[in-house]
Amino acid sequence: MYKKILILFIIVFFQSSCSYSREFNYEVYGLNLNFLNIKFNTSENKLYSIINSKGLAGYFIKSQSIIQTTLNNQNNTLNYYFNSQSKKKNKTYNYKKTNNVINFENIRLNKGKNFKKIIDTDLLNTYDPLSAVELILYSNSLDSKCKNSKKIYDGDDVYSIFLSQNKKNYSIIKFKDKKYKISFSCRLNYKAISGHKFKREEKLNSMYLDIYFSKISNNIIPVYFETNAKLVPLKMYLSTILTP
Repeated sequence: MYKKILILFIIVFFQSSCSYSREFNYEVYGLNLNFLNIKFNTSENKLYSIINSKGLAGYFIKSQSIIQTTLNNQNNTLNYYFNSQSKKKNKTYNYKKTNNVINFENIRLNKGKNFKKIIDTDLLNTYDPLSAVELILYSNSLDSKCKNSKKIYDGDDVYSIFLSQNKKNYSIIKFKDKKYKISFSCRLNYKAISGHKFKREEKLNSMYLDIYFSKISNNIIPVYFETNAKLVPLKMYLSTILTP
């Protein structure tokens, strides 16, 4: 379940519609300790993120995760890559789409009797995580009605994410020397479709992120989110935005 929470951290803050690069830096806290630093870089044809463990958590559980989507408009191809490394595990998922059709060469549709089998039709009209969230969160047409959803294939599981209205519990978010005026809040929900373990379906479907949006330079940007992972409150703050 932690891996899925991590993927939601990754995908929730990407935008590829701009023709120049931007870098978003976020800090993740649990029990008031900064345990993850996240760097996002976006450009017209490439999206990527690097996540590193931080502080005391990094001393005991050193980890790094990379997620990347690259586009080739000439060949109409998309390459998706995800890698997570720690002392005990190394996981990699990747696939290629041409003309919006997935190449099945690296795809495991049946992972065993304990997993819900992925069938061909599950993969129809799916998006990679980064492209999906670009369409959901960064169209600049998002408002407090919070209406949008997309089906995702992350190289391992198929699932959908969708927004629902959420109570705005904060009017101002303060973080270090930053102060963000909150425009509205949405809840990002998770719905398992296939590829997951049967026994984890209920937990997966209970996952959520409460996202708080602020208007920055005429753009609606997610500046803060909160959720719970294994009963531990997690909070993530926008630290800096860098542009060329």
